[in-house]
Amino acid sequence: MPTLTQEPLQQQSAQRFITLASYALVIGILWVGETVIMPIVFAALLSFLLSPAVRRLMRWKVPKILAITAIVLAVFAVVGGLGWLMGSQMLQLAEELPAYERNILAKVTALKSPATPPALERTSEMIKNLQREIQERVPQSAPPSADANGKVQTVEPEPVRVRVEKEERNSFEILGNTVGTVVGPLAQTGVILVLFVAMLVGREDLRDRFIKVVSAGRINLATQALDDAARRVMRYLLMQLVVNAIYGVPVGIGLFLIGVPNAPLWGLLATLLRYIPFLGPWIAASFPVLLAVAVDPGWSMLFYTLALYLFMELVSNNIIEVWLYGAGTGISNLALLVAAVFWTALWGPVGLVLSTPLTVCLLVLGKHVPGLWFLSTLLGSEPVLEPPAQFYQRMLSMDSDEMLVLATGFIKTRSLGAFYDEMFLPALLMAEEDRHTGTLAEVRQQFIFRAGRELIEELERRGEAEEPSPAAAADAAPAKVDTGLTLPLPKKDAGSSVHAPLIWGVPASDDADELVGLMLRHLLRVRGLRAEVSPVEASHEEQSERILRDRAAVVFVSALPPSALVAARRACRRIKESSPHLPVVVGIWTGTATVRELETRLHNPKPEAVVTQLANAVLEIERWAREQPVAEPGAAPPPPTVDAVVEAPAEVDERRLGLASSEPEAWIERVTRALAQAFEVPVSLVSLVDTEETFWPPRLGLQREGDSVREPLLRAFLRELASEEDLLAVEDAKKDRRMAQKTFVTERGVRLFVGLVLRTPAGHAVGYLCLLDTEPRTITDEQRSLVCLYGKELVEAVSSLSP
Repeated sequence: MPTLTQEPLQQQSAQRFITLASYALVIGILWVGETVIMPIVFAALLSFLLSPAVRRLMRWKVPKILAITAIVLAVFAVVGGLGWLMGSQMLQLAEELPAYERNILAKVTALKSPATPPALERTSEMIKNLQREIQERVPQSAPPSADANGKVQTVEPEPVRVRVEKEERNSFEILGNTVGTVVGPLAQTGVILVLFVAMLVGREDLRDRFIKVVSAGRINLATQALDDAARRVMRYLLMQLVVNAIYGVPVGIGLFLIGVPNAPLWGLLATLLRYIPFLGPWIAASFPVLLAVAVDPGWSMLFYTLALYLFMELVSNNIIEVWLYGAGTGISNLALLVAAVFWTALWGPVGLVLSTPLTVCLLVLGKHVPGLWFLSTLLGSEPVLEPPAQFYQRMLSMDSDEMLVLATGFIKTRSLGAFYDEMFLPALLMAEEDRHTGTLAEVRQQFIFRAGRELIEELERRGEAEEPSPAAAADAAPAKVDTGLTLPLPKKDAGSSVHAPLIWGVPASDDADELVGLMLRHLLRVRGLRAEVSPVEASHEEQSERILRDRAAVVFVSALPPSALVAARRACRRIKESSPHLPVVVGIWTGTATVRELETRLHNPKPEAVVTQLANAVLEIERWAREQPVAEPGAAPPPPTVDAVVEAPAEVDERRLGLASSEPEAWIERVTRALAQAFEVPVSLVSLVDTEETFWPPRLGLQREGDSVREPLLRAFLRELASEEDLLAVEDAKKDRRMAQKTFVTERGVRLFVGLVLRTPAGHAVGYLCLLDTEPRTITDEQRSLVCLYGKELVEAVSSLSP
């Protein structure tokens, strides 16, 4: 008996089988119904091509029947004129062919003459010998016999006489075969013309009925698909006619100048036969080429004719078709070739002629019918992968050469900054997401990091963006960022980078952060700034020592999601602790969060700027670097100053509780009571981290039966807070997207929420300060600083009790 997990798999297998069976049924119907379907397709194509002319006449107040009659008569006139021209040229050629027999015999004789080149002569002899060996029949000899003198004689077998008798047919059989050969194509042509006229007369009614059948109530989608198919097919037929005429007319003129007889006939054939994809031009070229061999006593006319066709093919395929077609059909060249093979195998030569229009209709179905989307993907000429996905695929393929090709191609059309921001960085983000979910193999991870560094170094060596154009400069660094600042591209001069301020980059966590830091370093160096990036293996002490020793003007932190906020906050805190005077620019390289959202979650300590794009990072770093004095490397650092954004104001610092001078049993109560009074809230509490209970001595009086927070979901949210940020102050929880659906908000009515993660100097979370109220209110910067101050004082006091 199938289980519940097996039933969906069985349903999926049945659905796939039904889908494949449907496709096979459609192909079988096309193959069996060739005689019926082909005239309908031809008539539909003609109606697509000529219906605009009918509509044009109707706009000129010509009645519909008269307009259709005029168009049909014009078609008959054009077809009849072309037929008369081709017939007269063929008759003239038939009359002149006997005169060329002497030239043909002379050239055959020349190939057999002793003057023939040795290689060609040996090839000709070899072909003759092989032919003779194949055709020669070895006779079966009779057994030898002895004569009267005892001499052995061989008796040759008598040859078998064969007489070929021609079957006699009466006049009726001959007439029937001849009429059958001619009447078949004429009958199909008549059916096509009748259907064509009927489609023109009932065009609107047929369109309405077709939409009713296929729309399934979605009239808008069916109308769009029908209009798209008609537009693409009509454009293809018209553009093909123009291309064929531009090809055939020069061919006819060229053959006339070369001296090939009946040049207008061959030019007309070149125009018409080009409707047959791939083979048509060469079929059209074979007739004048053979005629050139027969007409000219020498070989010059042959070479001129071949050169003419080769030249016209090159010009037509690479210039005329590219110029006129554009995105006319939207089908890739490989899809056209495969489609030609498929329709030829299905319908023969007629299928080859119809392959492109029919493939265009399949492409339109793939664009507008969700279940047939794969047709659009397989047949279309548009890229199916976005540039970042293409680049990531090359990373996964471990193809560093193709990565460089994509990079240089993108930079040539856009800019270096656009490549890093719009291709490399999103591709690296895809890799990080796969890496954190465990789906990216270790060998590919190492390749991505190694090849990424090598690519950045190669682009630096090539200097792709040393002298960008104004458009590229604007693309690489937008004139407007969130601060409203506008920065011109700096002018470089000799030695400018030596005296430029030093920008120091710090990876927040791993190799991916370092890789993005190297991208930013490249962009900063392009703008004339000195920039370095700490290796990810460097310890925090080594990074702080280098920053102080080299007198960095600005430090930037590079953090690539996921898990970017926690790592960026810790890196920023360490930098501010060692160098509080240094401006810090934090880059969280994500496109899903806004700068304002990130700033609210990175406020303790608060960096000077938060950016999400490399271009904006360049401008922010350059702005802060210009405000810093340029110091020589190795000079003594200035004495540290208190940053008002990071450190608490003096009036707040004076409000320290002095816990160290009081009894430990009263510390928790003093902190919670002071915060409740400062915020005027009814609930102020301290919650423990289960894994860090040993940090809190029993003498503090904290409960051991779980935290002092009774609401389990609130405890879970506090633990979640420790993984994202240290201080979260929400003035109205109902309007905050992270808290609006929490149970303690919807059922307990919590509106004001202030939570602070209590951390040891080593960065371990050991507890939380939490303030709650059922009324929303405004939280001032002084109150935020006070929470941080009391939390820090409490942790310091408790740490002093540790042995």
